[in-house]
Amino acid sequence: MAITIRPVDTVTGAKHFQTLEQLIWESPPEDAVPVHIVITVVHSGGGLLGAFADDGPVETGGMVGLCFWWPGIGTPTTLHEDSQRDSTPLQRLKMCSHMAGVLPAWQGTGIGLHLKLAQREAVLAQGFADWITWTYDPLIRTNAVFNIRRLGALCNTYKRDWYGVMLDGLNAGTPSDRCQVDWWLRSRRVVDRINGEEGQRSTKTHGTLPADLQILPTKPVATGFRAPPENHPTLAGAPLAVPIPDDIGAIRRADGPLGMAWRLFLRQALETAFAAGYVATDCVQLPEAGWHYLLVAGGQREDL
Repeated sequence: MAITIRPVDTVTGAKHFQTLEQLIWESPPEDAVPVHIVITVVHSGGGLLGAFADDGPVETGGMVGLCFWWPGIGTPTTLHEDSQRDSTPLQRLKMCSHMAGVLPAWQGTGIGLHLKLAQREAVLAQGFADWITWTYDPLIRTNAVFNIRRLGALCNTYKRDWYGVMLDGLNAGTPSDRCQVDWWLRSRRVVDRINGEEGQRSTKTHGTLPADLQILPTKPVATGFRAPPENHPTLAGAPLAVPIPDDIGAIRRADGPLGMAWRLFLRQALETAFAAGYVATDCVQLPEAGWHYLLVAGGQREDL
C-alpha cells in the first residue's frame, strides 16, 4: 500500500488528528487533545506526524496513523555506551512522546515503525535532544516487543496507576500502570536495532540468551490462557526472564480476574526488579513459554 508520512501543523489537520485519536483508542470526545493545544505544541518545538493512505478514512483526511510529542526535561535513569558512568545524573532536555498509534485495519503493515523512525529523524534534525521517553502498558505484548526489542528502548521505570481512571475502550476498567522507556537516539544499541542487526535476529535462538537466565514459569488454566507465576524472582544479579501474557485483551474479555492477576504480578515483579537495579533490555520468545522481558542487573553494561 502507498503510505505517506508527513507533519501535521494546521487546524484542519489537528481536527483530523482528534478524530483518528478517538478511532484508535475508542475514546470519548472529552479525551481528545484540544485543537489549540495541538497547534501550540507543533509550533513550539514539539511535533505531530501523520501516516496517510490513499484509501484512509475520509473523516481523518486519509490519516491512518499518528505520532505526537513535545519537549520536556528529566533525569535519565538508564545509561548507554556514551554516558558518563561515574557522574551524577542531571536533568536534561528530552522529547516526551505521548501518542503513537495506527488504525486496526492498518496495523501489522510497518506503519508504526516508519512513524517512530520519522520521529527520530525529526528530533535529531532539531539538534537539541537525543533522548525520547514514552509510556506503555507493560501487559501489551506487541508494544513491549516493539518498544524494547525492535526500537532498542531501555526500561527501568514503573509507574503505578499513572493516568488514574481511564475511559477509553482499551484501558477502561483496569489500573493504568505504565512502564516508561528511554530511547537513546544516537546510541549504538538503537542504531543496530533500527537497522535490523539486532531487532531481526531469531527470537528462538537459545545461543543469544544468558546461560544463568532465571525463568519464571507460567501455568495453563481452564480458560486456555496461562496464569502468571506464583513465585517472584530472586534478585541476586542473574538475568531474569519475566513472562508477558500473549494477548491481555483476550484474557480480560474472557477472564477478568486473570487479567487483574497479570497486572498485579507484573507490577510486583517489575517494581521490585527495577528497585534492585535491573533494566529491561530485550524481549525474547522462549520455546513453548511465550514472550518474556529480559532484565539484567544494572552493572552488566555490555547488555545495554
